[in-house]
Amino acid sequence: MKQLIIAEKPSLAQKIIHTIGYMQTKNGYSENDKYIVTSAFGHLLTLWDLNDYLKKDEKKWELPDLNYFPEKFKYKVKDDKGVQERYNLIKKLISRTDVDTIVNAGDSDREGEVLINIVIYNIFNEIRQKKTVTRIWLEDQTDETITRELHHQRPIANTVNLYNEGRARMYEDWLYGIYLTRYISINAKTTLPTGRVIIPAVKYIYDRCLEIENFVPTKYFKISCLIHTKNGSELSIDFADMKYDIDKKADAQRLEYELKNNPIIVSNVEQKEVIKHSKKLFSLPSLQNYMSKYFKWSIKKTLNVAQALYEHQYTTYPRTNTEFLAEPEYEKISSIVNKLKNSELLNNYQCDNIKLIVPKRLFDSSKVESHSAITITSKIPSSDTLCNDFTDDEKILYKVILNRCLANFCDEKCIINETKITFKFSGYDKEYPATITGQIIKQDGYLIFENDLKNKSLPPFKKGEQYYCEPKINIATTKPPQNVTEAELNKFFETPFKNVLSDEKNDEDYKNMLKGIEIGTSATRADTLEKIKKIGYIQVQKNSLVITEKGIAFINILKKLNINLWAERTAMMSQDLKKVYKNELTVNDIILAAEQEIKKIVSQNINISNEITNARQAIGECPLCHKPIYENKKGYGCSGFKDGCHFFISKQIAGKNITVNDAKDLLNPSKYCTKKKKGFKSKSGKTFDAKLYLAEDCSIKFDFN
Repeated sequence: MKQLIIAEKPSLAQKIIHTIGYMQTKNGYSENDKYIVTSAFGHLLTLWDLNDYLKKDEKKWELPDLNYFPEKFKYKVKDDKGVQERYNLIKKLISRTDVDTIVNAGDSDREGEVLINIVIYNIFNEIRQKKTVTRIWLEDQTDETITRELHHQRPIANTVNLYNEGRARMYEDWLYGIYLTRYISINAKTTLPTGRVIIPAVKYIYDRCLEIENFVPTKYFKISCLIHTKNGSELSIDFADMKYDIDKKADAQRLEYELKNNPIIVSNVEQKEVIKHSKKLFSLPSLQNYMSKYFKWSIKKTLNVAQALYEHQYTTYPRTNTEFLAEPEYEKISSIVNKLKNSELLNNYQCDNIKLIVPKRLFDSSKVESHSAITITSKIPSSDTLCNDFTDDEKILYKVILNRCLANFCDEKCIINETKITFKFSGYDKEYPATITGQIIKQDGYLIFENDLKNKSLPPFKKGEQYYCEPKINIATTKPPQNVTEAELNKFFETPFKNVLSDEKNDEDYKNMLKGIEIGTSATRADTLEKIKKIGYIQVQKNSLVITEKGIAFINILKKLNINLWAERTAMMSQDLKKVYKNELTVNDIILAAEQEIKKIVSQNINISNEITNARQAIGECPLCHKPIYENKKGYGCSGFKDGCHFFISKQIAGKNITVNDAKDLLNPSKYCTKKKKGFKSKSGKTFDAKLYLAEDCSIKFDFN
């Protein structure tokens, strides 16, 4: 009898075939006397749409339909010829009498578990036959790991809780996505896609933009203190409390006078030697945030490049939310470290005397749900391979992951001499404290591989010394918060209650309940962000995320309809999904809770049609007919199109995105984009830089000056 191995993607199927050895290539699969290997193309099946259950035209949405809920969720093969052919091939292979075991070789996560299992079980129902199902779990795609997993296949029952959590998440997302999208869109008379994770993402950006918009800058007096140290250097000391409201200039002047005539005292000098450890190994969110900070990569780009490295067998599975390794992996990691010791890659570092070890502190199985932290694998590239076979982005990311691994495996201690100096000044109204810190790197340790510390020397001070300062009154202005970045949104998804957890006033039981709660998953956040950009709820401006008029209307509608899927509510739903994984709740419990909430929402009779009307603001005046110009999916068009006006500015010109601000510039009196844009592409593929302007005939032209 034979085993049928179903990989999630053709690329993994080819790696499994290569590892097994000689196999005969057939049409869509490979076979030998023990195994048959084939693959899906990602998702082959999709859930029925609501109109499939109702047997209605899928383009027609009506409110009464929202009273219906399916008794059982059903799947259908995607409407794609290649997908349908592949599904039928897998069905044929499962049905073969010489196949007794089906091996789920989906990606080693919740989605991979569900994606392959639903295909297997759907086919079992169709052929009315069941066979043994097993699982292989590939934390990386090296020959060594594939061989080990094929020889030690896991019963599918071992991952049933993960499968149940994945189905519960899928059904819950379907219910909220389908029903709330229809309910809101029918009432608003325009399509407004929504969902369990979309809502808190848009709301987070909306709240920040509202905070910035409502921010009122306040001027205040700030007193700076410059002292001359005994070694001849100057040092500015920031007494944080030396601030006065703008109407209290007399108080500021009085303190300035006191500073001129009274000494600042060194109240304490503390010096100690500190051993610093490297930052933890990367999870996907921490890797995305690192790449955003140091390389300005989007979270989507980091995921895509990390996935490519994984598929090339150089790094472990990227979609992980932990920075720890599972304890049974100790021997595997030790083997990798031993290979690293003899790797020519180490020649790039000045580390002849550095030993590499495997510290126990990296391992904690209790903090690993399904995948360990991201590390390199035993397939270590040569310098030539890294130079010639990797794309530029893959080189960058591989080196970042390698450096973090080496920093954690480094046996030499990183020793820092830390100095903390406390000053005090006894003013007329109160005592003012200030602290400055410095550090000197005594022994590099892990900094050889990942230098995240710098020397910051301080002048020598002794306790009890007195210094007279040169005070100066400055007028300062409070600054508004910054717009949300992708990295910040990613951190919010990962720890939505960070502020609550750090607040000492909150009840400990409440704080413990919120620990570990996240919104969405590390695997899906990048796609969620791209989706809400595409819908038009948010847009990117200067590497930040800002709300659009459509996004504002969307949030206002949710508020008006009492749809409370803000961060706290959505995170609690995620906690319930975790309970399914822990076998504390069932899939049906999740479905019933969602249905009850949806029934409550759709039973309301609230008029929201004016919200979208009010949100649709003109971006300028048509230069041809002087009617308002509005943004739409493809560009910025004249509202007089029904009367024959065809003025239009496309959102893509010569390969470059044209933003709302660009369109407004073209419609302003000067009829010029204010800044030269880089990276336009000609029809021949050549890139060029230019300004855009509106010609007399109202066409868009390039200015190369």
